[in-house]
Amino acid sequence: MLSMKKFITLGLILLCASTAFAGVDPAAYLKTGVGARALSMGGAYTSISDDPTAIYWNPAGLALVNQIAFSAMGQSLGSTQWETLKDIDPTYQFLGVTFPFKPLAAIFSKSTMGVGLISNSLSNVTYSYLDTSGVIVRDTFADTENTYFVSYGFALSEPDRIYAGTTLKYLTQNFSKISGANASGYDLDAGLLYGITETANLGLVLQKGAQLSWANGRTDTAGIATKLGASNKFTLIKDLSLLGAIDLTQRKSEPLSTNIGSELGYEPKGISAGKFALEGLYLRGGLDGYAIENRYDYLTKINNNLNLTCGFGINANCFGVLVQFDYSMGFYRLGNKNRFTLSIFI
Repeated sequence: MLSMKKFITLGLILLCASTAFAGVDPAAYLKTGVGARALSMGGAYTSISDDPTAIYWNPAGLALVNQIAFSAMGQSLGSTQWETLKDIDPTYQFLGVTFPFKPLAAIFSKSTMGVGLISNSLSNVTYSYLDTSGVIVRDTFADTENTYFVSYGFALSEPDRIYAGTTLKYLTQNFSKISGANASGYDLDAGLLYGITETANLGLVLQKGAQLSWANGRTDTAGIATKLGASNKFTLIKDLSLLGAIDLTQRKSEPLSTNIGSELGYEPKGISAGKFALEGLYLRGGLDGYAIENRYDYLTKINNNLNLTCGFGINANCFGVLVQFDYSMGFYRLGNKNRFTLSIFI
């Protein structure tokens, strides 16, 4: 059995093992996160991960879903503060699907497969080049990046609430109208989730780092990253609870940082009308990426531009199907980001 002491020790070892090295950081959008619930809690989701977004945050959490579920997120970007970027049209979307994986049910008491997609793009990006006659030509191109996820989470020890999982990612990137500017690659995550009590969890994720191979022969490789998270749900009064979560993240070439989030939940019993039943109302807030060490002299630069998040959620049972709607607002240097997520559990 993986005791709490051993779990914490393993997490600290991996955090130290991912000490920074300089290098190119491809597929940087993979740091953004998915799911309005998680993002409104500042991305402190490593130890929660109990919905289809576990494909991204911690694949071990898929074992907690253990049912067919769909989750889709869209994002709108507020007007940017940078005049030269206002013509660029960014999009960022996520889709995840989970389903119980029956063939291994005899081996593991709970096991769930998941597949997903993150689509990230920038269109109408301007660039200039010289044509064959030496004339400067101004044009626009699009940068399209996709990541495809295949995940598997299972119970290592169900009585002890210990879960494990892994995610394989296939990445593509393409710059339209630019010859040879296309690439493909992969990334790999491994995760653990430990239920200390019925309300408290620890989460651990190790990410290999994205590797992209370009058509011109160049290869870009991101450094490994380690995330250690803890969360606990406190009962305040009847039907009212407070969920608190914190993550520590160590990435190569970046200082150790923390994400902090909270969720105030009202989960009434017996509020229904026909085939509709209200199951929860939630208010959330968080702090995304607070540096807690001064490696590379980045601490002041990072913490002077803190990312604050907030949002709300509504859970309802409609005709026997659980429906979740979540909204998140993120306050960032390049403008406010609004995220919307719809999740359905069958």
